[in-house]
Amino acid sequence: MNNLEKIKATSERNFGMKEIQIECPACHGTGLYQGMCEQDGCAVVCTKCDGKGYTAFQYNEFTGKKVKEGIKRVFGKTCGIVHGPEDYRCEDGVVLHFSQYGCTYGDWLNGVEPKPMEELACPYLYYNKGIGSEPLDKCRKNLELGMRIPECKCYSEKDKCWKEFHEKEGM
Repeated sequence: MNNLEKIKATSERNFGMKEIQIECPACHGTGLYQGMCEQDGCAVVCTKCDGKGYTAFQYNEFTGKKVKEGIKRVFGKTCGIVHGPEDYRCEDGVVLHFSQYGCTYGDWLNGVEPKPMEELACPYLYYNKGIGSEPLDKCRKNLELGMRIPECKCYSEKDKCWKEFHEKEGM
C-alpha cells in the first residue's frame, strides 16, 4: 500500500470528536471579565464560559494526513500571486508554466518538495524570512526598507537571480 492509498484509507475512517476542558481564553480561567465598563474593582461573569473558568475544546485526534479531493497541483507558497494547476496565457501572450512548477498532489503526498514558481517570484520573495535571511547578497543591496519587491533593480531579470540562487545552493 503506497502513501496515497494509506492516506485515503485513513480519510475514509470516521473518527469521533474528542473533547477536553481548557482554561477559558477570554477570562484566563477566572470566570470573570473586566473591560472598559467594569471599573474600580468590579467585574462581570464571563460570557464565554458562563463563569466556570474553563471551556470545552473539541478536536479530532490526528491519525494521519487526509486526502483533499480536487487538488491537482501543490505549490510551497504563492507569495500573494494567483496560481493554478494549468499553464496560463496572459493577455500580452506570455505563458506562465504552472505545470512545470510546484508538484502533483500525488507526488506531494509521497514527500516531494514543491518547486517554486520561478516565472512569478524571485528567490527573495519566495525564501526571505526577514531582515538578515535574504537568499542572495544582492537582495540586501538592491532593496531598501519599504520598497516593493517589483521595484528591485533585479526583479525584471529574476531568472538570473534564480540561476545564482541555484548555483549558491548547489542545485
